[in-house]
Amino acid sequence: MNCKHLFATLLTFGMAAECFAALSVDDYVEAAWMTTRFYGAQRSGQGPNWILQETNHPTSFTKDSYNGKDVSGGWFDCGDHVMYGQSQGYASYVLALAYAEFTEGFYDLYTGDYSDYKSSKDYSSKGGKPNQVRDLLEELRYEADFWVKAAISSSNFVTVKGDGNADHQKWVTAGMMSTLGSGEGGEPRYVKGDADDAYTPGMAAAMLAVMARVDPIQENKTKYLNAAKTAYSYSKNHKGVTNSSGFYESSWWQDRWQDGPFLAAMELYRTTKEETYKSEASTWFQKINFEQGNGTPFAYSNAIPLSVLMGEFVLDLEPERGSQKTTSAYLNYVFKRKRDAEEKYFSLSTDQNFPVRTPSGGAFLYGLYAKFKGDSVSYALADTLVEQNINFLLGDNKNKKSYVVGYTRNGAKAPDRPHHRGYYGNEDPGREISGAPQPPERNKYLGGMIAGNFKSGSHDGNQSNWQVNEVCVDMNAPLVGALGYILSRKAPKTNSDLGIPEEKKEETKDTVSTDTLSRDSLAADTSKKDSSDAIHAMATASSLKLFQQGSKITLMNGCSAFKVQVFDLKGNMVQQFSSENGMLSFDLKGKGVMQIRVTSNGYRKVFKVKSL
Repeated sequence: MNCKHLFATLLTFGMAAECFAALSVDDYVEAAWMTTRFYGAQRSGQGPNWILQETNHPTSFTKDSYNGKDVSGGWFDCGDHVMYGQSQGYASYVLALAYAEFTEGFYDLYTGDYSDYKSSKDYSSKGGKPNQVRDLLEELRYEADFWVKAAISSSNFVTVKGDGNADHQKWVTAGMMSTLGSGEGGEPRYVKGDADDAYTPGMAAAMLAVMARVDPIQENKTKYLNAAKTAYSYSKNHKGVTNSSGFYESSWWQDRWQDGPFLAAMELYRTTKEETYKSEASTWFQKINFEQGNGTPFAYSNAIPLSVLMGEFVLDLEPERGSQKTTSAYLNYVFKRKRDAEEKYFSLSTDQNFPVRTPSGGAFLYGLYAKFKGDSVSYALADTLVEQNINFLLGDNKNKKSYVVGYTRNGAKAPDRPHHRGYYGNEDPGREISGAPQPPERNKYLGGMIAGNFKSGSHDGNQSNWQVNEVCVDMNAPLVGALGYILSRKAPKTNSDLGIPEEKKEETKDTVSTDTLSRDSLAADTSKKDSSDAIHAMATASSLKLFQQGSKITLMNGCSAFKVQVFDLKGNMVQQFSSENGMLSFDLKGKGVMQIRVTSNGYRKVFKVKSL
């Protein structure tokens, strides 16, 4: 199904044609800041954790170890203090992928150690200070460093930290709980390793492989890539998913674990370009039970919709089983909604548990779809669907009900009694959940999205009702990703805009700085002009985009005419084209690294691509 067909199909379901109230860029920036910083409140280990840093116990579970190896750190799973790698692996990969694909939609609004908030005594968005590192990258680094520890060897991998039953005994902060005995969730606590689990280490490996591409620090690239290879080695030699004593049952995955090793091999191929990983990814892809993934939301236990998308756009694969052979058909099947629904959001069922996963997950996937397709029809469709669903979650609904703790823009009513121990700042082990105090002022901006209830027009004020008020790292991940997409479209911020030093690149023969491009990325170096039309030329250059799919190249530049020359690495011109309407597609001749030079309106851009 092509993009126009998909758009027409969704119109049939009344999705793309319905109007919705627009939020401003500032509204989206506030939401992205808050939902991203939520991960800083989930930090286990030495931290820093912003929700703990002004308490009596600012660190937590620093003694986590497995067979004598330090495995402290990482993110707490939800509103409690256990670390379940099953959902954590999914969350970390989704966020890393979002960062890689929508980089310019993620801003730098605070300092990664949260010292800016501590100094200003203001934990709102106004209290932070930029530090020339995008905020999501800093949150991802904290998690990636934990996965480096967890990937001990190809036969040793940690999947769970903490005992869920012991952890739920006391309603206290993570720092305070660490000081209690093991029976009350304190240290030393249970750590599970070497499980028969391919999904968790696979998702961790996929996340680490992405980090090895996007982190600008070479030392980080190296350690993340090495750990990704180790985690993938463990993943492909195991099967299934860790079973966690009633908290995360392996049966919930319904034989959907092959996504872990598939996504790991696929991302390792994208990072290393080693054919072995490509071949193994293709093999894993055809083992995925695609029919099992089209009846439930995109979530930690169902990554199949994402695998379908990545399989098609990275490796040109389609499912051998199942009726939905393309990403557009698959997404349409999964996210179509009832004709008579009053609200404008993706919903599989009004009785669905944790219903927020469907609109946020659908929004993220449609954003990715548009990025990979790269054409105007796909972007028009995604812009509508992504905003429509994210706006709903942020309070643009008939009840003005926001599902994000602390998000009250435009008069939205935010939840204020989430199922999250740290939120209330309680350090008294004798205080029960029913007596949870009002949260400290700084914690009101938690930024976690609650599980939600779409049938009720008001929030449930019972913090013990985890079915509605739970906040989790896996639920926030697609929401953060979708917000990144929105901002990358509406108000992208380049490294230069944020004062972030550019990563050093090798110089080509004509001294134009270039990036190696994958089929879904673009990079360019705009030469500076001293003429009077320099500002216009730079503005026009910034609109030029290159997309690659195998040997096929597509260049888009609004409506401006441009000329294209293709050179091999010896400097020989092998192809030449021109476009009068601002768009051009052509197939590269030959294989290897090619240089594409584009000239128009007094500027030149140079791209370096690889033709396989």
